[in-house]
This record gives sequence, structure tokens and C-alpha cells, in this order.
Amino acid sequence: MIEGNRPATPGYAAPIISQLALALHGRGHDVSVVTLSPHAVDAGTFSGDRFNLLVATMRPRLRWVDAFRAERRAITNLLSQTQAEVVHAQWSYEFALGALASGLPTVTTLRDWGPAVFRFHRDHYRLVRLAMQMRVLRVAPHLTANSLFLAETAQPWARTPIAVVPNGLDFPECMPERADQSEVVIGSLSNGFDRLKNTSTLIESFALIRQKHPSATLRLAGIGHGLGGEAERWASEQGLCEGVEFLGYISSSEVPKFLAGLTVLAHPSRSESMSMSLVEAVRTGVAVVAGENSGGVPWVLDEGAAGVLVDINSAEALADGILSLLDNDADRTELELRAFANLSGRFGIDHVVDLYEQQYLAALRDQALP
Repeated sequence: MIEGNRPATPGYAAPIISQLALALHGRGHDVSVVTLSPHAVDAGTFSGDRFNLLVATMRPRLRWVDAFRAERRAITNLLSQTQAEVVHAQWSYEFALGALASGLPTVTTLRDWGPAVFRFHRDHYRLVRLAMQMRVLRVAPHLTANSLFLAETAQPWARTPIAVVPNGLDFPECMPERADQSEVVIGSLSNGFDRLKNTSTLIESFALIRQKHPSATLRLAGIGHGLGGEAERWASEQGLCEGVEFLGYISSSEVPKFLAGLTVLAHPSRSESMSMSLVEAVRTGVAVVAGENSGGVPWVLDEGAAGVLVDINSAEALADGILSLLDNDADRTELELRAFANLSGRFGIDHVVDLYEQQYLAALRDQALP
């Protein structure tokens, strides 16, 4: 996409945004991506055919003290350098506020819910982020949310109706065939070992699963789940390390290979607006088990039609849900096929771009009104 020089570092690790930009470009749109980097070497404008990447530097720390003022101004300034007719602000914080300040027609997407995040992480940073999101809801003229749960939750605070447009992925036409799954491998992909991600309950449930499948493996990927990390230290203190592989952070490019090696993906998170790891697992052909009351998770899994929903606060219930798939290959295969058909239609990138294009046109029409 970019000709010649390009940023020195990968920048924001947000594949869903990259896929959206590529899909829009593929439909013939001229696309400019405005973003921030903590590395000064990344700053600049990088161009290709009908594509521009504009990068400003963000402060490495204490950005929250002034509610990301410098970052918001940088975003507004970069947008003024584009030929954009409409702006799509990703996330409802500094990017949204910077975009709205530009005066350009703006569609803002909610991808998480600040009050839920603050409930599990009570610090000044999240408190400021929460206030920023509330401000966005009060002033943004065009809003979308990546799940029905998030749209309904945020609607009372918003000035306008919130449309539901999920995160999109490029699905293959048919569910991929995977190698023989003779080994029982349960996996989890969670960034953060904390009350929100709730991986400790999964580790406890795995000990119960090994009573029936003593050779089973639990693979934990994500920040906080590496060797010597918080998850391993906790599991060691509890005597629950047997059969557990602590992989730690894996890049987005490594996620498909990680998922393809699983029998079941377990997602014990207590709250998600829309979990992309569930969609990615289903796209790979992996059955999933997740929380029946975990925010937007039941909506992603079509209220249980595309995955097993359980009480993820109970190690016993989580173990039973996983065992229901491990102990019946035919049922698991049927679920994998049904889930793939379901989610490919709802979260396929072409469908998602159709929905966003409707939002862009609405924003342009409203801007043209006297």
C-alpha cells in the first residue's frame, strides 16, 4: 500500500482497523489513515496509490493529565492535511474528540464501554478515559457500536441513535480444514491477568478437565500470561501449573496459527463489548466456550447458536461447558460448521463495509443540510 519509506515501527496493533481501511480502498475509495505513535521516528506522511498514512507522536506517559489534549490537537491537525470528505473515528476517546474538532463530517465508533473498564481498573487513567467517552456520546452526531449490547448500554448517554456495526474480518468461503486433532488442546487469548479477563477461573477449571483428560494441554496467550508472568506465578502458588503452557504475548500475525492448534477456545472474560478472539476462532474452525452474561459475548455467539455459553464465574460450569465439546466430536464438528456459517454472514468484512458506507453517506447528507 505504501510506496517507498514507511514508519519504522508497527504502531497501533489493531488489525480490525487495517482490514477496514484495506477493504474501503479495495472498493475504490481514497483512504487516509490518521494515527499516533509513541516513537518520534514514525512521525510523518507516507503515501501510496489512493492511500495516505499520517502519523503524529503521542506522549509516552501522563497523557491523561490533560485529557490527551496534545494528542487530540495532533489528530485535528493531521486531518486538516487530508482531502477527507468524511472521517471515521475509531474508538470514542482522543481519536473521536480530535476528529470532531476538525469540523469534518464524522462517524464515531464505540468499541468498548468506559464504565465497565473502570469497574475492573479503578485508576486515574481509566477515569479520564471514561469522562472523555461520556463527552463524545454527548456531542457526536453519528455513532455506531460494535455490538448490540454496547449500543443499548450506551444509548441513554448519547445524543443520537447508535447504529450497530460489528468489527469485521475477511472470512474464507468455506471453513478451513484443520489437521487431525488427536490431542486435546484448550486455548485462551487474553491480554491481562486480572478480574476482567478472569483467566484464573479457566486455570481452575482446567484442573477439573484433566481429571477426565489427563493428557490435555491448556495454552495461555496474551500479555500477563508468559513464563514468569502474573498468570504463571498465580498458578504456581495454587499448584495448578500441570499441563499449562504459558505463551505470553503473541502478535496478530501469530494468532491464526495459535488458534488452528486448538481443540476448543475458552473465553472466560467477564465483560466484552465484542470479542474479536471469538470471531477469529470461529473463522479458523474452532469451537468456543464463553460467558453467558459477559456483555456483548452472547450476541457475538448468537445467544448460544454459535458457541457454548456458561457461567464463567464458576470453574465447574466452565469445565462442564468445555467437556461438552471435548466428549462429543460429532457435536463439536456440527457446532463449528454452524458457527462459521453464522458469523461469516454477520461479521464478514464486505457486509461490515456495506454498513459503514451507509453511515458515511448519512454523515455527508446531514452536513449538507442548511
